Amino acid sequence: MIYSPLAKRVSGVRDPALARLRSPWGVLIHTTGRGVVAQAKAEKRKPLDVAIGIYIESQNGLNGYFWGGPAYVIDHDGSCHQLAPDNALTAHAGGGNREAYMSGHWTAKCSGATLSAWRTKWPKYKHPYQLFPSRSPNTDYVGIEMIPIGSGFGSPMQPGLLFTKEQHDAAAALAKDIGQRHGFPDDWQHTSRLLGHEDVDILERMDSHGGWDPGFLRSQPYFDFAYVRGRIG
Repeated sequence: MIYSPLAKRVSGVRDPALARLRSPWGVLIHTTGRGVVAQAKAEKRKPLDVAIGIYIESQNGLNGYFWGGPAYVIDHDGSCHQLAPDNALTAHAGGGNREAYMSGHWTAKCSGATLSAWRTKWPKYKHPYQLFPSRSPNTDYVGIEMIPIGSGFGSPMQPGLLFTKEQHDAAAALAKDIGQRHGFPDDWQHTSRLLGHEDVDILERMDSHGGWDPGFLRSQPYFDFAYVRGRIG
């Protein structure tokens, strides 16, 4: 089982020996969603504890299947927490829209602004499922969840963003570490080996203003991917 030296291993997770194994090809960034911080405030708990509790339950079949959720969670202070080994296949990036992407029907379901943002970022690709080599993003990507600011928790790196500077720096450091340990090629961070959940499944991760997971494909981004890519190298 493969773990990062930059992350604290979370206890109480599903036994990694029960997981299907794979070889990581890239890194996929998520947001836990604002419901985590809202729940933390209501229950007077730490957002990290809420997020980890949700993902442990997801690993154990809360959503109707085992190994739901990411490999990592990054807290507002930049601390990284590992729930599953890098090489455990976890269900963190959907797959229900594959036929819509492959057939081209997905374009009719996107707003003009959202479709334009996706095509501007990925001009060489016809649809999201061309961004990675296998049939599913779950097979190829290591999932990293970032807890958004809000409900009195955290301060944005820049106005309008939903994540702290510490989180952006930690995401870059962790992605770089994953890339080095798994032998990703030079300059991998500027390819589709590093992207967001909205890139591979925009139909599930958009609102009227564009992508929201983690929120780069929108006119006023929530997450600064350019900063993270620059920090990797």
